[in-house]
Amino acid sequence: MRALTTVPTRTLDEYLAVALSAHEAPGETFPVYDPEGRHLWPRRVSARLGIPVVDPPTGEPRTDSGATPEEAEAVLRHAREDHLVVAVPGRGKDEGYAWPAAVFALAKRARLERAYGVEDVLRAVRRAGSPRWLTIVGPSDALGFGWTARIREARPELDVGLLCAQSVVKLGELVFKALAHPRLPAARDVFVAPLLKGDAPVAAGRLTTYPQDAVDAAALTDGTGLHRVFSLITHGSEDYMRLGSGDILCGLTPDESAREAAVREGGPLPACLQGDGCVYPEARRRDPARVPAQVVFANACLTVKLGTQLLGRDNRFTVAQRFLDAWAGSYVASPLLKDGTPAENLLFHHLLDEGLPLGTAVRVVNDNLRRWGVDAPEVVIIGDPEATYAPEPATVAPPSVTCHEEPGRARIVFEGVVPARTRIRLKDPDLLAGPADGLTVTPLAPFGGRQPVYCATGVIDGEPNLFVLALQDHRITGPHTSRTLVLERTTGRGAAPGPTAHGSGAVAAAHRIVRAIERYENLAFLDLRLDRTRNILADAANSLPTIARRVKAVAAEPTRSEPLEKATDRILANCRRLDRNLLEMLLRLTETREYHFVEAYRPAYAVRHVDSPYGVCDYCGEVLHRYVSAHVLRPHLRRHLLSCPVCGATQDTEDDAVRIAIRGDNRLQPGTETVLDVRMDNDGDEPLEVLLGARITRGKPHGFGFRLDPDTLTVPPRAAARTRLTVTTGEPSIHHPVLLRFYAVGLGRIDFAGRDLWIRKER
Repeated sequence: MRALTTVPTRTLDEYLAVALSAHEAPGETFPVYDPEGRHLWPRRVSARLGIPVVDPPTGEPRTDSGATPEEAEAVLRHAREDHLVVAVPGRGKDEGYAWPAAVFALAKRARLERAYGVEDVLRAVRRAGSPRWLTIVGPSDALGFGWTARIREARPELDVGLLCAQSVVKLGELVFKALAHPRLPAARDVFVAPLLKGDAPVAAGRLTTYPQDAVDAAALTDGTGLHRVFSLITHGSEDYMRLGSGDILCGLTPDESAREAAVREGGPLPACLQGDGCVYPEARRRDPARVPAQVVFANACLTVKLGTQLLGRDNRFTVAQRFLDAWAGSYVASPLLKDGTPAENLLFHHLLDEGLPLGTAVRVVNDNLRRWGVDAPEVVIIGDPEATYAPEPATVAPPSVTCHEEPGRARIVFEGVVPARTRIRLKDPDLLAGPADGLTVTPLAPFGGRQPVYCATGVIDGEPNLFVLALQDHRITGPHTSRTLVLERTTGRGAAPGPTAHGSGAVAAAHRIVRAIERYENLAFLDLRLDRTRNILADAANSLPTIARRVKAVAAEPTRSEPLEKATDRILANCRRLDRNLLEMLLRLTETREYHFVEAYRPAYAVRHVDSPYGVCDYCGEVLHRYVSAHVLRPHLRRHLLSCPVCGATQDTEDDAVRIAIRGDNRLQPGTETVLDVRMDNDGDEPLEVLLGARITRGKPHGFGFRLDPDTLTVPPRAAARTRLTVTTGEPSIHHPVLLRFYAVGLGRIDFAGRDLWIRKER
């Protein structure tokens, strides 16, 4: 490896001049910019990596000749064609964002162009020919998820990364870390998994997994050591992530001036900035900036923001920004609601171990989210998509694993042990071609064991692969010391979506159970404890959510097949109708706990199609995403979810024929009434007769009241109807943004809409 140096600079011209000189001369030089001369995080990172910090030569030899982004563009006119860097310059007083973009492009020896909008980016891509990687560099508030969605729609072959920050100095720091970290990747990975059961850390190679009762939040955030990847699967939101029952990672910035500016600007803010206590007052708050990690992979809801911001401009109060302001050079997460699986995290760690670029790893993770039906494939990269973090790639397939292929089918046999990480290269490209719904990975016998085993697939460099992943080596027990997985394409191109009963007796039994239930009985899959008339039916209905969840999990986790067999054997013939008192139950659950109807049906439904972008949000103007989900056992039953990644607005209906819009001012004033107009459109051929209700999560203790006039609607075909919703705001103790949940229930169907409300507190 060539000698590495960090060069601190205090002017933009000097900053770029050092980068131009480094481009022309051998060596690895990382210039960093800070007009105040502090260079706090670049010095810390350099010290941790053992990179010497060298002051630039005296004088400014290139400044007079013009060390400008235009000069960098000219130098790079004939650079590599497989990586395109697009600079999004700032405007007005923020001008200067093009300099870090030029420094990054020079270091990568990549093509460099400028853009002021997403159409400019796409034109630059067309001019570049066929790049593999696209990195967009610029200010956070100039970008948005509309950009990434539009680029993915137009050029799905691109691996896209974003390098963005709220200031030129912070952007320069991020560019420095994105370049320096891959040169010296750390030796260990950490996977924090408070959603997995266990009381001891589990080690496998460089990876240590911390399940539920083994998470030591203080040790993980003590700032010592250095992690290559710090990944989590946990509950979270924009401004927090849970590390355990008593600890959270808090996104609140320690910058007092930033907090004061946010309060002056108004708008939705964390409760603690409005004079209230923490939303989680009993939790110990940990600082993400103290987690020494080069790459952060967050498998949690809503933990990355761009463009129009929630909880302060420039992502001041998001966990993602706290990581990126400190050690992290890359942050990988989804901007949307998630229902993740540990398989995502393990697959990401494994792919980086093999020396694959960050963009490839995220592409394979997204492909498997689509195949598993777990989430929308919307994971994005804040970082360099070309970066690799494994100078010594890991072993692909251990000798104890054999693969036998035949047309449309592959049998993978494990003898004695299932290694923690296995990649099996397949010969038949058609095995992974076609719709994801037509691909099954099924164990011929249950894998069993206390720890889960996961399966994933991926096309890498044109070759199909099967990945089998576990927390550590999984020893096979029982009378037979081998286990077999069967990978099979059960439908061809254009086949109807949805899993089949082929290949597994337990899955086939689950389908027989479901076929015995009428449409109204579908409510049982929502895990709603309804009043019931027959004990036998109640037993079947209450078991269906578990069965559906296990059938869905088999797509990624073969260890789930054994409990699935036991459940289906017990309730095979016990299916009847459910009584209903549905609206009152939904309202009661919403009021008494953090209940989301979306989460209620998600265990039984899998995401089958994603439209991104799908129009714009009526409330904040951000790009919308649409999930089309299908029941895992009855694929003809669908849910259509519209989700805004910024303001949290949702609409969830059984079909596209129904639309619900909540209009009016979303600012609530304590001690007053706020009137909202709710419109329900019916584009279908049948009239809708629905009961209406609205609640706010845990609203009763905070004194919220709700009145609907009328509280029932009859919506004729291809027509619309309205109701007035009056929200009475009491004197809530927490002035944090809340989500209004509006339900329309009729004839067994549930239509739902949510809108973010925030409480204006007089000062």
